[in-house]
This record gives sequence, C-alpha cells and structure tokens, in this order.
Amino acid sequence: MKTKFSLKKHALGFYEIHPKPSLSELSEHYAKKYYQENSGSYAHTYSDEELRYFDVCGEIALRTIHRYKVPTSQTLLDLGCGEGFFAKVFSKEGWKTTLVDFSDDGLSRHNPSLLKNFIQSDLMTYIENKREELSVFDLINLDNVLEHVIDPVRLLSNLKANMQSDAILRIEVPNDFSSFQGLLVKLGCTKETWVNPPEHLSYFNASSLKALLENQGFELVSLQTDFPMEQFLINEHSNYWKNRKLGKGAHLTRVIVTNYLAEKNLDRLLDYQEAAADLEFGRLLTAYARVAR
Repeated sequence: MKTKFSLKKHALGFYEIHPKPSLSELSEHYAKKYYQENSGSYAHTYSDEELRYFDVCGEIALRTIHRYKVPTSQTLLDLGCGEGFFAKVFSKEGWKTTLVDFSDDGLSRHNPSLLKNFIQSDLMTYIENKREELSVFDLINLDNVLEHVIDPVRLLSNLKANMQSDAILRIEVPNDFSSFQGLLVKLGCTKETWVNPPEHLSYFNASSLKALLENQGFELVSLQTDFPMEQFLINEHSNYWKNRKLGKGAHLTRVIVTNYLAEKNLDRLLDYQEAAADLEFGRLLTAYARVAR
C-alpha cells in the first residue's frame, strides 16, 4: 500500500487523495482492518443505546423517503451494507432488501438473518455487472461509501444511468472541509485530522456534494447533517483531538442526544437536520437525490 499522498481539489469542489491505491490494495486493506479485526468503524459488541441509535438512523431515512416519495415496490439496495443495521430497519418495515459488500463478517456477527439477501462483491463490479437489476429499486443506499471508492464520479454516473426515474439515492459521507471545520482550524482547536488515506480517498462538504450530484444529473431532494460532534473541539475540556480519551464520551453524547430527539419528535428532528445542513453544522452529511426531471 502506498504511504505518501497529497490532496488535490477536483473541478467539482471536493478534495481527492493522489496517488490513489489500486482496487486490489483497497480490497485487501478493508478486508483486514474493518472486518477481521475489531477496529475502525465496526465493533464486535454494541450497547443498547448504540443499537437504538442505529435504528434511529434508519428510521430517519424511512421518514425522509416517505416525506418526499411514495415507495412503489419497497425495495432497497444497500451498497456497502457493513453490519446491516440500516437494512434491518427497512426489512422490519416489510421492504425487500439486497445487501452488497466485499465481506459478510460484520453482517454475520450482527444481523445474520439478512445473509440470505447478501451478495459478496466489490461495489463497482456489482454495479457494472448488474445494470438491469438496478432499475427495480426504490432506494439505493451508499452509507459511508463514496469517500472510500477510487472514482466517485464514475460510481454515480453508473447508478444514474440505470436507476428508475423516481428512485431515491441516499448518500452519507463525512462532512469534511466544511466552513465550521475551517473555523476550528483557524481557532487552533484541531488540524485537518479528517484527512485519512488510504481509507478516505475523497472529501465532501455540502457545496461539493451538491455540485457532484447536479453534475451527474441528480436533483437534490433533502440534505441533512447529524449531531455536531466537532463542537466539542472548541472547549479544551472536551477536545477529543487533544485528548483522545474524550472521544468515547463525545460519541456517547451523540448517541444519547440523537435518540432523545428522535423519541421527542422524529419529523422535527428531520427538520432540524435539514436546517443544520444549511448551516454546515454536523459531522455526517446525508443527501437524498433522484434523477433530474
């Protein structure tokens, strides 16, 4: 795996790592780190609060879909399904789910009931080999996928060319190089620690994600951000970049607050997350888009 990288700005505004690793290098890297080891974004066990948080993330997506579209066939394609928590929420609501990833380790551990719907494949290979099948889905989910792939423009181009006209594409990415992160760097609260190759190859904020979607022939339906984790960096007593021991507490705060807000009123939480996206205030950015009419 290459160890020296630089950042370059794409014409559409997002940043990319150069040089990029090969597909074989990436496949080997993720197969080892994220699934066979207990590291990265995945864990072997989760608390009850965290499990509820995973459900809430799926419930927000469901509520968003029903706000802007009436699903006809209730079919979900979850590309990069990971441990399957997102698909589980839809499956419980009666949706037919298809899950794709290059390893079933996380899915086997946490949601083995969905293995019957699982296809083991590199995402780009699946998309290019199953073009006709893409047209049957109401929702295609790319949850923390776009920042990892070698060519995000090509991926979206292939999806758009084969999606049904009223299908929804859901994309969740880290909200990187946002104006709020720029403020944090200016104040000396952090550095550009979100630059993390070879795992993250591209970096998107609200403006660049919108530009990418529009360039590829999508119209934005909803743009949302989640809990603003990075606000903790302003206070020296909660700055988890300067004191890594504080990271778990910051994560737990996000989980408990999000669960609370969802229980109070899921629709108002959705409204809040859309407003937060307008303010570029939130750690994760989620876009819902469809083929432009």
